[in-house]
Amino acid sequence: MKRHALALALLGAGCSSPPAQTTPAVSPEDPDIPKAAPRGQFTTPVATEEPRGLISPTGTFGVETYRKRRRALMDKVGSSAALITQDMVWSGDRQGMDFYYLTGLEEPGGALLLAPAAKANHEWLFLATRNEERERWSGERAMLPSKALEVALGISRIAREQGLNGALIGACNNDGGLAYVGDFTAPPKENPRALDLIKKTREHTLSCPVKDLHGTLARMREVKEPEELALMRKAIKYTAAGHAVALKAVHPGAHEFEVKDAIEDGFRRAGSRHLSYESITGSGPNGAVLHYPKDDRTMKDGELIVIDAAGEAELYAADVTRTLPVGGKYTKEQRDIYEIVLRAQQAGIAAAKAGVTVDEIDRATRKVITEAGYYDYYLHACCHFVGLQVHDAGDYQAPLPANAVITVEPGIYLPQRGFGVRIEDEILITEAGAEVLTKDIPKDPDEIERLMAAPAAPAN
Repeated sequence: MKRHALALALLGAGCSSPPAQTTPAVSPEDPDIPKAAPRGQFTTPVATEEPRGLISPTGTFGVETYRKRRRALMDKVGSSAALITQDMVWSGDRQGMDFYYLTGLEEPGGALLLAPAAKANHEWLFLATRNEERERWSGERAMLPSKALEVALGISRIAREQGLNGALIGACNNDGGLAYVGDFTAPPKENPRALDLIKKTREHTLSCPVKDLHGTLARMREVKEPEELALMRKAIKYTAAGHAVALKAVHPGAHEFEVKDAIEDGFRRAGSRHLSYESITGSGPNGAVLHYPKDDRTMKDGELIVIDAAGEAELYAADVTRTLPVGGKYTKEQRDIYEIVLRAQQAGIAAAKAGVTVDEIDRATRKVITEAGYYDYYLHACCHFVGLQVHDAGDYQAPLPANAVITVEPGIYLPQRGFGVRIEDEILITEAGAEVLTKDIPKDPDEIERLMAAPAAPAN
């Protein structure tokens, strides 16, 4: 009521004949009227507990998990200081997760310097400078110094990015030099930010030793901890719910985008907040396009649709592909190709265990497809690591360790026949073999046909 009265009073101020007697619509002490702050004084009390803008979330796991990972990396680095920068981006899938793996911190622009040889402050975290105007658009960030932030992140030395260059020079002079622990990139991709910073630091010193320890973090990330595997199983559970919806969403006359919408809605209803990557729903000849980017085609009876889609759990990805018959039944030619691809996948899974390489698994899948006469139509490698990224960090040349998670995804692509087939599952590498983590998502052609023919369950 007070706001309405004030508005009427303000509107009335412009009338030519005001009322003879008026009373204030609001009192000077009305709480709805902003008060100017006295010069030089705070308008709100200074925070004494958790500050506004505390960076959140600080990772899925407890602070000790990230501290343990940093200690493990420092053990591998030895007498040098390792620089890790925040490079997290989304460009169709999540990339650049090394910094998050070590800190649990999603905020852009950060850098971590781990100096095991330092006399003090073995861990330095550098955060981007605050910009209060920008934060009115993107959200408030913590002030420094902040004991609450130090406790939340488990890092006792937190500074702004302006101090990073000096800390790198100090590591050159006092802490045994620098170490690069990330991955190299091939042109035309740009160098990783950490590598560029190390190169620039060397230009400002006469002799800063640099250790080439590239791939160290990738090899650490290959081995999934029990807490990570639990989240990956959860992501697969969300993904299975979406693929179950797809079995009913695929039918002649439906659009590819309707299937995409249905499967992604299935992920979210099951509990997934984000996609692992941009979903692919390629029907007919589009199924022979590996990363088909569109979704506007109308599906026809007698065709196949390749569905490559998965949900995410707390930034941990899943990755699954299934190939379904649009009309509910595979043609003889489609089933023949499907069963070749399925046998190739089964051969790859049978070859997988700790100590073998990804290349050995690839050769096992490729042998089946080659012997069937389709060597020229298997266009990609069989496998990639999965974790914080759908194409996760890992050493593709080295023997696989136990508790690595990879995909096995052979395919045959026949654009001249108007279809493609890909079958993709995630497997957990063990000492004795491989566990198929995505086994509950149907891929047997008879089971798929039976499920597609079954009446849809009543909506809740």
